[in-house]
Amino acid sequence: MPTSSSQLRQAVTDAAWTQWSNLGLSVEGLWVETRCIDPEALVWLTFVPEGVRDPRLVDAVSEWLALNRDLLSVHRLRNLFRSESGSAKEPVSILRGVEKRAKRFVTASKALEPDPMLPSNLAVRLRLLMDAGSRSEVARFLLTWPGSEADAHHVAGAAAFAKRNVNDILLSFVRARVVVEAWAGNRRLFSADKQRWCAFLGLRPEELPGYVPWIRLFRATVRILRWLDDAELADKSRYLRSSGARDLIEDVRADLVACGVDVPDPQRYPGDASLGSLDDLVSELTALLTADGALGPLKESSGHSV
Repeated sequence: MPTSSSQLRQAVTDAAWTQWSNLGLSVEGLWVETRCIDPEALVWLTFVPEGVRDPRLVDAVSEWLALNRDLLSVHRLRNLFRSESGSAKEPVSILRGVEKRAKRFVTASKALEPDPMLPSNLAVRLRLLMDAGSRSEVARFLLTWPGSEADAHHVAGAAAFAKRNVNDILLSFVRARVVVEAWAGNRRLFSADKQRWCAFLGLRPEELPGYVPWIRLFRATVRILRWLDDAELADKSRYLRSSGARDLIEDVRADLVACGVDVPDPQRYPGDASLGSLDDLVSELTALLTADGALGPLKESSGHSV
């Protein structure tokens, strides 16, 4: 049987609390997150996953959302929540709530405005300078993406906005001389002029936070936790558990590869071996969710949907 879900669950819970503390929630974080936080992905992790959701964190984040709702994109939230759209109603209703409710949350006040100068809060700084929509997300991706260039399809997938809208933004950045375009065959590639962006943002290039495709990392983690926590799993034969582990690895493969995880080919692990392969993936995800985790080489060819 693969590793218990307890370590992975603790890692994702600690990551959620720590990132919210970096964003201004008055809780004691376990570490200072140095990688770039994705606010909507963090909302997804907080409100969606059955079996992972922490009611205390939901209450505290509800206060934060009411106070800082201008920093979140309802449109992007709906895009990220599309596979579990019913779960979007709670955070969206808070973001669109009446001012009276917001004042009540502020009075209770465990929530503060985030510090835009923290490297991990680059998304906040860009949203304060531009908007909480597609333009700031495109800029955030180009500034933190470790690959040298990306096409509009890739950028749109990571930003979670429509490709046509993202392409228009990229071209406007090119005209403004803050993004450079190049052609590779019939592919139009874009890269940020980080020197100019950093001069504008008051940063040195080396101070830019690291990139993590958080929604993909959170989504894969939650899928694995749900499988490990299946009440019927322990009653199944080892053969059925191994077969289920192979199917699970295949289901989360695209998300894990986008996170730089070297996912084994299930066909190379017949019989019980796939359980050990899943055990290795659980350990790697646990490390990635902490501040000491380090992403491997990110693959542009891994698929770009959020």
